[in-house]
Amino acid sequence: MEKQLIPQLRFSEFNQDWQSRPFKELTKINQGLQIPISERYLEQVEDSYFYITNEFLKEGSKNTYFIKNPSKSVLCNEDDILMTRTGNTGMVVTNVSGAFHNNFFRIAYPDYINKSFLYYFLTLDLTQSYIKRLAGTSTIPDLNHSDFYRIKMNYPKLEEQQKIASFISDLDLIITKLTKKKNLLEQYKKGIMQKIFNQELRFKDDNGNNFSDWEEKKLGEIGSIVNGLTYSPNDIDENGVLVLRSSNVKKRLIALSDNVFVNVEEGKFNPVELNDILICVRNGSKRLIGKNAIIKEEHIGLAFGAFMTVYRSNYNRFLFHFFDSQHYKKEVHKNLGATINSINGGDLKKFKVPFPCLKEQTKIANFLSDIDLKIEVLNTKIENSKSFKKGVLQQMFV
Repeated sequence: MEKQLIPQLRFSEFNQDWQSRPFKELTKINQGLQIPISERYLEQVEDSYFYITNEFLKEGSKNTYFIKNPSKSVLCNEDDILMTRTGNTGMVVTNVSGAFHNNFFRIAYPDYINKSFLYYFLTLDLTQSYIKRLAGTSTIPDLNHSDFYRIKMNYPKLEEQQKIASFISDLDLIITKLTKKKNLLEQYKKGIMQKIFNQELRFKDDNGNNFSDWEEKKLGEIGSIVNGLTYSPNDIDENGVLVLRSSNVKKRLIALSDNVFVNVEEGKFNPVELNDILICVRNGSKRLIGKNAIIKEEHIGLAFGAFMTVYRSNYNRFLFHFFDSQHYKKEVHKNLGATINSINGGDLKKFKVPFPCLKEQTKIANFLSDIDLKIEVLNTKIENSKSFKKGVLQQMFV
């Protein structure tokens, strides 16, 4: 007896079984066009088309290309769905117009398949895992036409597809709005920090009077450096002490998701203390040097690796915000040099800090910490919304 295709989560007005067909019977694909760099324009010129490349998919990428005279077969509009077939195989692109690169498939679909429903099916974890298996595990994964056509999709009648897609689109809209709000708040914080540390914006005391002038201090004058634990692969033991590393610092927070435990006796390592600032001082990637996080109560007593340093002082609630400023980043860049991917303790101690009196520090720290808290709340809402969407997708598809 054939298995019934019924999703776990369904709108009450629908009760018919879903159908199942391979992409070979549902879709038609074609590859794009490979245009050499020398024939691409960096700006829009007359009769040119936006050229959709893998570069377009990189977060934060500012590179855009335009090409002239592409054939109609490689042009797409906002009704089309593109999917990368090689490299970062399986990434799905929609709502974009232009000419697409050879690394993409354009997926044509019949009128009884809703575009958004097909898009969400392609982004399902199960579908993505299958696509990656089909693409292979070579250095550059590649999905060929015949393997793409092997993918099987389960789908209901068009009306149910539309309702599912509309519901999930509403969830996407919530995530987009929350993300936009968070990004605006981060931009505001970045701008206000610049003004604070340039002393263009000053706080006043509780009586409305000006605080004393700021001084310039060196980190070594107002705090101390604590070195991390050196260990070998033989010391790694799941029953040992958790050792904080660069991978445990994410978005200026301690993330305990990629952990290493080391067998080391108590008293043989320097444990982190409340409000310590943990800094990455050595890494294979230069851009990660200087990233940092503040130690909260739940992290007290953990060890940290030799590629990390702890900065300890009585002023860390204020200094933690300095460690996110352009002033700090310039100091990091200045001390890295051209080839060295590390900062030694001696150099770190020489970092110059614009330093207000303790009461103004407290006002600055409280103000900026309030913004951080709002950003953290928004980030939690975004992650919860994404988790909810992921669960809904798994239950609304068969």
